[in-house]
Amino acid sequence: MRARARLHLFLGVAALLLAGGLAAFSFVVSEGGRVMVSWLFVAVGMLEVVHGLSLLPARGGTVTRVGPLPAFHALAALLQIGAVAATLVLWAPLVAWLATGGAPAAPLGGYAAFTGLALFASVAALRRGVRLQPGAHGRGRIIASAGIHLVTLVLVHAPLLLLALGAMESVTDGFAFTYQLDESLLSLSDRLNEVFQATAVIAGVALAIDLIALTSLWFLLPLRGRFVFWIVFDILATLAFFWSLFALPMQPATDALEDLIDPGTRLGFTAVFATRVFVRLLPVFMMGIETAGFRPLVAARHLRAKKSGFLAAIGGLSIGAVAVSTCMLVGVLSVMGGFRQDLKQKILGNHAHVVVDREGGTFEGWDPTLSAVRGAEGVVAATPYVEGDVMITSATNMSTAVLRGVDPASIGAVTDLEQNLTRGELDYLVHPERLLDIPAEQRRTILPLEVRPGEDADGDGSLVREIERELQAPANEPDDAPANELDDFLRAPPAPVDDDREVLPGIILGKELARTLRVFLGDEVDVVSPLGELGPAGPMPKSRRFRVAGVFYSGMYEYDMKLVYVQLERAQAFLSTGGAISGIEVKVGDVDRAPEIAGHVREAIGRDSLRVRDWQELNQGLFGALELEKLAMFITLGIAILIAGFCVFGTLTLMVQEKSREVGILFAMGTTRRAVVQIFMLEGLLIGLYGAAIGLGLGYLVTFVFEHFGFRLNPEVYYIDRLPVHVDPTEFVLVGAVALGICVVATIFPAVLASRTRPVDALRWQ
Repeated sequence: MRARARLHLFLGVAALLLAGGLAAFSFVVSEGGRVMVSWLFVAVGMLEVVHGLSLLPARGGTVTRVGPLPAFHALAALLQIGAVAATLVLWAPLVAWLATGGAPAAPLGGYAAFTGLALFASVAALRRGVRLQPGAHGRGRIIASAGIHLVTLVLVHAPLLLLALGAMESVTDGFAFTYQLDESLLSLSDRLNEVFQATAVIAGVALAIDLIALTSLWFLLPLRGRFVFWIVFDILATLAFFWSLFALPMQPATDALEDLIDPGTRLGFTAVFATRVFVRLLPVFMMGIETAGFRPLVAARHLRAKKSGFLAAIGGLSIGAVAVSTCMLVGVLSVMGGFRQDLKQKILGNHAHVVVDREGGTFEGWDPTLSAVRGAEGVVAATPYVEGDVMITSATNMSTAVLRGVDPASIGAVTDLEQNLTRGELDYLVHPERLLDIPAEQRRTILPLEVRPGEDADGDGSLVREIERELQAPANEPDDAPANELDDFLRAPPAPVDDDREVLPGIILGKELARTLRVFLGDEVDVVSPLGELGPAGPMPKSRRFRVAGVFYSGMYEYDMKLVYVQLERAQAFLSTGGAISGIEVKVGDVDRAPEIAGHVREAIGRDSLRVRDWQELNQGLFGALELEKLAMFITLGIAILIAGFCVFGTLTLMVQEKSREVGILFAMGTTRRAVVQIFMLEGLLIGLYGAAIGLGLGYLVTFVFEHFGFRLNPEVYYIDRLPVHVDPTEFVLVGAVALGICVVATIFPAVLASRTRPVDALRWQ
């Protein structure tokens, strides 16, 4: 009888393990058919476990009567199969969806296998010569788990049934769904949509409650069984970590789902391994604390000692509160640091690291100054520029802008203008005649058709238009010409084009400005300067027509909307500056040494009339506002850590009341009040240390995910395509120190309260 019972138990456990393996594998390879098989193995495994437990005698000659609880879970697995099978029958397109992309359904199979294993472990823990009857330890938790699990399974599969019914209703109305799942969601009626959303919310709540119930069942297992489980788990976690370290990539190549699986798997294995290492090192750390002296020994023993259920829950809540608040703070600071770093890169990419200019105007004789700047220590490159405020008009719109005249030969070595060009070339500023024959692939339209006012829209005799007319001309009668004549025509050299268009100077616009003006590469714009020739009523506005030679995207809205670039000589002539320039832009080798190098530049030029400013001085207001905002966020989220400190305060206050007998014994043994205060402050320090360590680890995990996997943003709204993250170790240390400090301060009152305990009263009433 015993051998037969063990055989059934072995078969049941094997079926459950196989179900979990199939569910996990189907999640990786996205095969929905194996999910159904895993659910079937869950039902078979639970029925085998029930039968085996009914045959296996317990110690003392009694028989363990587990009742119908495992059968409830087996019935739930069968209900899963029935619900999905009914859905597949009613809704044929779902079959193809599960077959080609079963990843959304695979976690359900894995969840069923996991709950089955957890229930089997909890029932096995109770089989110690005790009948599972009213009053047995853990019986209520198992009953609650079974009931919650049944409700959860029904709610999880209800949306599938609702979708099937909605699809069937739409089919009867004459609209069949045979393509995407999203189409079926749109087919649901308003009332059915509301029911669907409510069911999804209730299912999520039920899943959370079920997870809590299953977690509580873990503590019903014998200590030896849990020890063996963790040994095996740690071995597997270590092997998985080192395997993923060498076999899987750390960062996804693209944002596609298939490219995220391998890096996500590696990240998951690494997180589990790091968690287990922390848990394993924690007892060793506590043992080291205990050997540090009498006060650390008592503090560590107080934390490790068994407490009442309420106090244990409050203590865990305190550590969790410190961890969550610390994680939030380091995460927000890292994101804000990422925004600052991104802004810094964009500013340095579009402007120089050091600027030499004259306050309130231009300056002459800049050639020797430019040579002196280029020869200064730490300078990599330098280029002259001239700028002025203008207005740009197109055929449809107008906008103000800042016109900058640059040297195309040297601007690329100082700024990232050439790399930021999305259309056009920087060389078009030097050779504007090339803009008359722009390749079709660089323009907005496929064919570079340009119709001037008063010109026949049929063309100007170009080869492209001639081919287009030949292809689009209606044939009145069959054309019997041989096909090789068309080949000869296509191979012929281009016919001379009589293009009388004016060669206009080129201008490079920002992406947002080009969008506002609705112009493209090769289009014409009018640039108006408020300061022109002197007339009877004063300076008259000057207007000049330019041709769009390029469009750049810097990543900053202000630059893309306001900056335009032309050739230096063209800008000097248009702005009437003669041979003068507005300043010299300088690129340095080390941006952090820009203030120091600016001093070298100032000494090299030797002109008191010119000022030399580095990028930090030029953008002092902007970066100062960012630092102020960062400080405000630090203070705001620091309040969350302060609230966590109140949790520590409540925990230690309750601990003082619960451990009053131990405190009285310490006083009776000769411990001073100062030592008691130090003991409880050490306990608060350890609680803060645990919470801060967990929070910093979680914060680093979150920032690592954002940094390497990317959090996509809408560039049309945020002007960046993903959330920037910059991890600063100094900020992590600062946040950890603040968390520890708040926790230590929160322990002062409970520690003083413990020191005022009278030994006689503590020992009398305990």
